[in-house]
Amino acid sequence: MRNFRLPWLIGLFYLAFLNTGLLYCQEKAFSFSDSAILQRLKTDIFILASDSLEGREAGTHGDTMASAYIIDSFRKIGLEPAGSDSGSYIQLVANEYNNFPRDENFLHTDYREYSYRKDFGLTSFSANDKITGELLDVGHGICDSILVFNDYSGKESPSERVLLMEFPLPGNLPNDSTTLARLSIRERLEEAFRRGALGVILWNPDSPEYPELFDFKHPSIVQGAVLFVVEDVAKELKKSEGQSVYLMTTRLKSKMNYTNVIGFLNNRASQTVIVGAHYDHVGLNKRGNPRCGADDNASGVAMMLELARFLTQRDNSSFNYLFIAFGAEELGMIGSSYFCEHPVIPMDEVAYMCNFDMVGRLGAEGNRITALATETSPQWNLIYRDMPKFPFRIKPYKGPSSFSDQECFYKKKIPIFYITTGLHADYHTYRDRPERINYTGMIPITKFAEEFIIRTEKIGHIGFQKVSGKATFLSDLNYYIKQIGHLFDMPLQDWP
Repeated sequence: MRNFRLPWLIGLFYLAFLNTGLLYCQEKAFSFSDSAILQRLKTDIFILASDSLEGREAGTHGDTMASAYIIDSFRKIGLEPAGSDSGSYIQLVANEYNNFPRDENFLHTDYREYSYRKDFGLTSFSANDKITGELLDVGHGICDSILVFNDYSGKESPSERVLLMEFPLPGNLPNDSTTLARLSIRERLEEAFRRGALGVILWNPDSPEYPELFDFKHPSIVQGAVLFVVEDVAKELKKSEGQSVYLMTTRLKSKMNYTNVIGFLNNRASQTVIVGAHYDHVGLNKRGNPRCGADDNASGVAMMLELARFLTQRDNSSFNYLFIAFGAEELGMIGSSYFCEHPVIPMDEVAYMCNFDMVGRLGAEGNRITALATETSPQWNLIYRDMPKFPFRIKPYKGPSSFSDQECFYKKKIPIFYITTGLHADYHTYRDRPERINYTGMIPITKFAEEFIIRTEKIGHIGFQKVSGKATFLSDLNYYIKQIGHLFDMPLQDWP
């Protein structure tokens, strides 16, 4: 099924996409036998993760076809259109993003000119600047009185110099959340600029290539120029310490529209449950192979669609259900963040939010699923404790994590139900293909989610509680380190 292409489907995609105002209509009652569920999961994942969609990168033709397929599925299930415009399933997501012109970003010494996006790249927290200064290697750039650790000790003054700084922290430092936050890359950069540095060149000995993650999502701009170079360039620059470095950083703002697809099951209830899954992925790799994103996150979308079929055929007046296929998650949760600021229903009417991101690889982390955000509601522990037995173990994790679409909902004080089968070596690579999904494993996971939702219907009000920051921070750090390696189609075991 490697070359799974559906030319006949493209016409259907565009028909569905262009006619979002058509009346929705529900098909005949669905069968919920294991074989019927299995067939629907396979169909949805093979279509969304087909080579024809070229990895569903946000804003591309494949992304448009994927959203059209979801629209058509929502209509067939019988969900009401709930997008921004009356009669449409589409919520247009206006977004401003960083653009780094190739001709306006450069790095060179007296002896060599380096290639942009091969040897070096700009970080999204860099200021725009054009500077010349002598190079100074400051190790990890740490100056910490608590640890009595100072990389600047014994060095010449960093004032009016360009600093070479190693991005990862030394392995012998404490890894508690307080220390890690105090020694974050942002804190180290600000320390460098307080000392008068003109600019900073970051590098990572564990990352042989320029990590596009630095164009992904970061806090506000620091006061100077910040580049990132590959390991070979960093080692070359270390030998050139004291020589002049010339660099220019230019980050422009461009505008792009993305898409959320939203369907509504109206049970005339006062509270609504949001069921979400992002449908975009990371497009083609550097060799032009489609990174199809079968697990990430066609699997989550397929499970969301299956829950929609199940819930439309239940008699229930406890909750309404709003189903959202989020766009541009891989660019920094753009679709979900936009929805949280431009909701189509009042946010104080949201009972809780379900998120399904990578649920198709049961066995990737043993015979278990990870349940995140288990303490974001005082009711959750009771539900998990009394759930019937399923053919897998559950690894509870109290924090919500910050690397998927539940993040902005948690910040709005909305409880989160989030399950995943976890990371694997195919994550963000061309190997994440539909034939590698554990479809039989997805059936009990889907039924687990259904059972969880049924039990919330009997509770009534779902309370929110904030989770301590430590668990969330450590989870994000681990995820962030692994993310760098996955961007290059490298096996997980080759990275920290």
